[in-house]
Amino acid sequence: MGAAPSVRLSVEEYLALDRAAEVKSEYHDGELFPLSAVTLSHAFISAKVIRLIDGQLVKTACRVAVSPLRVRVSPTRFVIPDLFVLCGKAELTDEHQDTITNPKVIVEILSPSTADYDYGGKFSLYRRLPSFDEYVLISQDQPRVETFGKKLNKEWVLRTHEGLDATVVLESIKVTLPLREVYEGIEFPPG
Repeated sequence: MGAAPSVRLSVEEYLALDRAAEVKSEYHDGELFPLSAVTLSHAFISAKVIRLIDGQLVKTACRVAVSPLRVRVSPTRFVIPDLFVLCGKAELTDEHQDTITNPKVIVEILSPSTADYDYGGKFSLYRRLPSFDEYVLISQDQPRVETFGKKLNKEWVLRTHEGLDATVVLESIKVTLPLREVYEGIEFPPG
């Protein structure tokens, strides 16, 4: 006997279901992918990065936002970043105001279960967005942040920042993230 057929949802069914759900899901061409639970380190790093970025965006046209806001990357694909920066007017998909299409900077806090997806498939989806200029991937288990920045010729440049004395510069929004502050209070696993 073959595998049971999977139920595919329309975009409208996904949005209705996800808006009512306690656990949010990403949506790819009819299929749901529930978000993983976050660790305490993930939550602490995320909160610290939000404060650091937000504090430097005062008196600019940019704002930082946190999930579970959705980003529509195509008519049939919706993803949920850990946090993002929006500059200028939000381009919303409908009156619910919970899905945007124009993030400038996206930040993902890496976990073992999602790191490959964050580096690969998710980054590929984000690059479809004309507004998207910078991608920040933050490790939970070591002081390491990688950034991908889009250049004028549309090429993406990777920069790796390691160690508590390193500082990340988000060029597209003129923000710095000292790793000592990003990881303040985080205990790293041995080894």
